[in-house]
Amino acid sequence: MIVRGALYAAAARALAPLFLVAAVITGGSTFEGEYIQAIGFAASALLLALLFGRRLQWVSGRVATVLLFFMGVGILGAAQLIPIPIGWTSALADRATAYAGLAALGHSPKVFPLSLSPESTVAALLAFLTPLAAFCLVAALKWSRTAEMLKWTIPLLGAAGALLGLAQVLLGDSPRLYLYERTNEGLPAGFFANINHQASFLLMCLPFVAALGRDLRRDWQAGDTQFATAILLIACGLLIIAGVFGAGSVAGYILLAPVTLLSLNLLLYERRGSVSPLPVAGLVLGIFLFAAVFVFSSPVLEGLGNTSLDDDQLSRIGIARTSMDVLGQHWKAGAGLGSFAEVYHLYEDPASVVDTYIAHVHNDYLEWLIETGAAGGAMLGAFLIWFLVQFIRVWTDTTAGAVTLRRAASIACLVIALHSLADYPLRTPGIAVLGSMCLALMVVPRRK
Repeated sequence: MIVRGALYAAAARALAPLFLVAAVITGGSTFEGEYIQAIGFAASALLLALLFGRRLQWVSGRVATVLLFFMGVGILGAAQLIPIPIGWTSALADRATAYAGLAALGHSPKVFPLSLSPESTVAALLAFLTPLAAFCLVAALKWSRTAEMLKWTIPLLGAAGALLGLAQVLLGDSPRLYLYERTNEGLPAGFFANINHQASFLLMCLPFVAALGRDLRRDWQAGDTQFATAILLIACGLLIIAGVFGAGSVAGYILLAPVTLLSLNLLLYERRGSVSPLPVAGLVLGIFLFAAVFVFSSPVLEGLGNTSLDDDQLSRIGIARTSMDVLGQHWKAGAGLGSFAEVYHLYEDPASVVDTYIAHVHNDYLEWLIETGAAGGAMLGAFLIWFLVQFIRVWTDTTAGAVTLRRAASIACLVIALHSLADYPLRTPGIAVLGSMCLALMVVPRRK
């Protein structure tokens, strides 16, 4: 029994880190790896069945609130799949076009769901399984079996991703190091297909380096193990910041300032111990400057501004402008979860259409509103208000336990919330899983 209990405890401790590592390595693209992601959906469904099949004391308080939001998304998506008599929906935008297309194919349906792309809606609903399983995994298992492992796994995974990204560029003549066919070739994408998502991921990992550094400062006794830990954390921080600079994402550069300031606040929080805060701050600044000089002086790395800010039909600004026209037509009932790509092309200027395929708005809030309409907008507004309240609570309440780790997780969630204004990070499975785990670290009570 003792051996069995020890094996169970070891497996429980490893489960969340392994789930995160698998999600990041296999879920760095929104367009590739469908078969691997399908396996992930099946594994997530099985994991959810096991977690909800056990005792459900963990489903309470703020955890229950998050699960209600997930449930709301599921109900909304399922409602968009219900067949409705076409006479009831014919007045909605683009329905006549859909019915005419079906008629041209020899189909004359009497019913049609609210979603203009039911298959895409089903796929979008399945995509929620993985982040839901990640959240429930952290919420259901003991704090010591998840949080204590994740606080090391996240920064080490970030450093590994940054190192891989730099190797992709600096070792350009070596065997292919990119994980995806459709990727930002020649740029440090790391575990991801997109440099913007690489920057977002690395920024989410940076606060956990600061959290570990704060714990090290608090308990500093100048032992050999602590010196080794300090060197490891410095290396992780250096690699992550260099990776953000090297990615060349404008959004990454903009977010780097607030993330760094909040992480510094985290590092210097509760100034006790023998290490003075000024040398620590100077060391972080030195790392920051070294990374910047390394990237911008490198003849291989391209540095600032790989993200285009042009104002044409295929730029982010042009896509957003056309997407606002789409929203003006679909704000009531929504076009259907996951249907944006199919609907957007109905509104493009035919004269501007080339072989570039527009799959996302590069503003996840706008894309969500297009796909879910007024009901989804109300749900999104409620969630953002709730998240703001939780963010303030984490930074003002010192009685919840594991304050530093919770604040690091809140910074990571803030990165997603802000980056979603200019991109679609949560539609990448790896970032969605990390974000869900960080959200759980924010709100899960620290049970004994």
